[in-house]
Amino acid sequence: MNISNLEFSVDEKWQKFEKECNSWASCILETAKDSNGVEYHRKKGSNIIYKKINDNKFECIECNSTILTTTVAHPIWDGPFPLSGSGECHYEHVPYCPKCEKKPNFDGTPISC
Repeated sequence: MNISNLEFSVDEKWQKFEKECNSWASCILETAKDSNGVEYHRKKGSNIIYKKINDNKFECIECNSTILTTTVAHPIWDGPFPLSGSGECHYEHVPYCPKCEKKPNFDGTPISC
């Protein structure tokens, strides 16, 4: 499979999410399919590509490692003072290859309301 022929794009669901969430999201996914219908994902702006094996499993096409996910917590700054909030967080599940990528930091970008 020649991955250079893949045309990645952000689908409508992710486009809407990206517009609504501004810049706090850790991961916006792009997808592509090859001529055999095999689905591939990557984080927007990344060169690391994940091949979809089944509904719940992806593999890195560089090293064949199983793609893991980790949780990133985004504190919600909804309080009456700058940088204050109720203590609530939005939790995002972010994929990564354990061999080719650094594990995302648990402490995510704050969400300002």
